[in-house]
Amino acid sequence: MIHQPSDNFAHSVTAGVLQMGEMGAAIAAVLKARGCRVVTTSGGRSRETTDRANAAGVEVLDSLAAVAHEADVVFSLVVPAVAEQAATDYCDAARGVRSPALYVDLNSVSPELAIAIGDRLKRQRIQYVDGAINGLAKNLTSSATMFLSGLHAQRVAGLFGDAVKTRVLGREVGAASSMKMLLSGLSKGVCALYAELAMLADQRGMLDAMLSETATIYPGIHALVERMLPTYATHAARRTTEVAELESTAVAAGLEPCVITAVRQMHQDIANVSFDTAHAKGWTVESFVRQLSSAARDNATATAGGPTVTAGDNYGQ
Repeated sequence: MIHQPSDNFAHSVTAGVLQMGEMGAAIAAVLKARGCRVVTTSGGRSRETTDRANAAGVEVLDSLAAVAHEADVVFSLVVPAVAEQAATDYCDAARGVRSPALYVDLNSVSPELAIAIGDRLKRQRIQYVDGAINGLAKNLTSSATMFLSGLHAQRVAGLFGDAVKTRVLGREVGAASSMKMLLSGLSKGVCALYAELAMLADQRGMLDAMLSETATIYPGIHALVERMLPTYATHAARRTTEVAELESTAVAAGLEPCVITAVRQMHQDIANVSFDTAHAKGWTVESFVRQLSSAARDNATATAGGPTVTAGDNYGQ
């Protein structure tokens, strides 16, 4: 098990990162820079994942079982839909390991699911930290914040030192995931509303003017949208599942979500659009909105007399 933080704390730790997506690679890079040995596995993953791991200097082991035997701490970074299965697979892989790694779930899941994952690990005597990252992978060491909760949250925070902004929210599992749901819901709600208003502006021939005036009158909103909305061209589906987790969180709390449900539907509509891959990573708010708006017009034409812009349209269908 990992030790208490000290000046050379990270140098004594082997960290497993599952899996090596954008955020996984960013986490691995920070841990490597802090002196950790970082391992992962390519089992069932694409060649791109293996290449990303190799480029980051991460050791690619043959299996999840090998990671379970080698690692002192394991970070789970997968899409929310498979977070519980990832924890179950780790439990299976860790059977027979004398000192299982501390398992840190950094996925965007509801607090109820975070607690369920913790209970599953606890039954196998695996220590657990509920975590979540608010921010993009490319901003991990600048504007992102890692929230942590659970008995061993402070240990995990110590691994990152000052390299990543961390916030320990106490010893109760579920607090970090709750905070992620709240903050993520706010940013995604703003993006959903902005996207719909911007489509309306485009169809009225006012998109350029709206972008300009938003930057002047609402600079904070403009900065948020500029940072996040262009990423929807490639990450809308994942963000949809994250909003669905928020929706289930609200229902579990006894609420009847109205705005959250509309935000989730808007995200699903965006995810249904086949975006032009020619833009690659060059998306801007303007280019993103124009293609979204074009898809809405195409859909309205295909659906005789259908509304042009509503949160319920299946854009691009």
